[in-house]
Amino acid sequence: MAENSISETTREKQAKEPESDQMSEVLWWFSTAIKELIKDCTVDRNRYKILGSAMLFTWLYATLAWGYFWSTNSDSPFLFVTLGIFMGGFVLSIDRVLVSSINKKRTNIAAIGLRVLMALCIGAFLAQPIILFIFSSDIDREIPILLDKKLAEKKIEVEQVYQSRKDELLANKKKIEDELKQKSDLALEKQNEYLKEIDGTGGSGKYGIAGIAEAKRNGYLAVKDDLAKVEKSSGTELEKITKELDEINAKVTKSVSDFEKTLDGKGFLIKKEALQSLFAKDKTHGLQNQYYLLMVILTLFELIPIISKLFMPAGAYDTKVALRDDFETKVATLESEKEFGEKERELA
Repeated sequence: MAENSISETTREKQAKEPESDQMSEVLWWFSTAIKELIKDCTVDRNRYKILGSAMLFTWLYATLAWGYFWSTNSDSPFLFVTLGIFMGGFVLSIDRVLVSSINKKRTNIAAIGLRVLMALCIGAFLAQPIILFIFSSDIDREIPILLDKKLAEKKIEVEQVYQSRKDELLANKKKIEDELKQKSDLALEKQNEYLKEIDGTGGSGKYGIAGIAEAKRNGYLAVKDDLAKVEKSSGTELEKITKELDEINAKVTKSVSDFEKTLDGKGFLIKKEALQSLFAKDKTHGLQNQYYLLMVILTLFELIPIISKLFMPAGAYDTKVALRDDFETKVATLESEKEFGEKERELA
């Protein structure tokens, strides 16, 4: 009689309390609670609504993080918002799987550790876009410096591709120019010797074109003709060398120019690189310490649902779930045995 009285009193109290409302059902869905079982559990109704709120927060957090991540690679709001919602839903699905797989009646340390590790990996990745957003003003100031550095590095890389051929052409050009200089110097020397013989200041001491002076004139004219021939042949060769050098320089300039057009300062990796550059310049390590602190805090956001479920005491709802699971298992076993027996009778 006493037990009947208690149960009647409990039912009366539960009848007076609203079993659920639309918002509660949404939060229960986020927390992976079964509505039909939890609606009669007064204490656990509130617990799982709190857990559902945590799941809702992590879903919104993941959606914003992924949305910002895609916005660094696309200017289309439709694209990065859609991708952010899609990936946020994907993270929510993983979180629901992790939370629903935690059984308060059957604990497994290895399984729990695996779930925590997976949540940590997801949280660590999701923390990156948020941190970049937090430091966006500093990163935006560092990016132009980084882009100039990349442009200079690109120019050096492209020049190195053509450097061997360029060195070869410059060596040939120098060789031709040295030969021309030697020929020109020799022609000038012969001309001076010839003129000295004419004005009487030469070795013979005689004026006018005669004897030694005439021989020196012939020698000068021969060297002069040779110089003219070399200049003609060298001129063609030098033009070819100059043309090829100009083509190489044009290729380098075009390659660097094309590369510069791609440097718009957008993209997740360039922002990460700019942040690392700021770390390298920060001698006090204040920025880096802030980064690691934020990294830990934001990573823990992803762990909120799992931590909540792990520390949540086992209540009436968990007992109901375990009993219902055992009941349905027994029913399935009995139905299977019954079906097997009927098959045996049919075969007999």
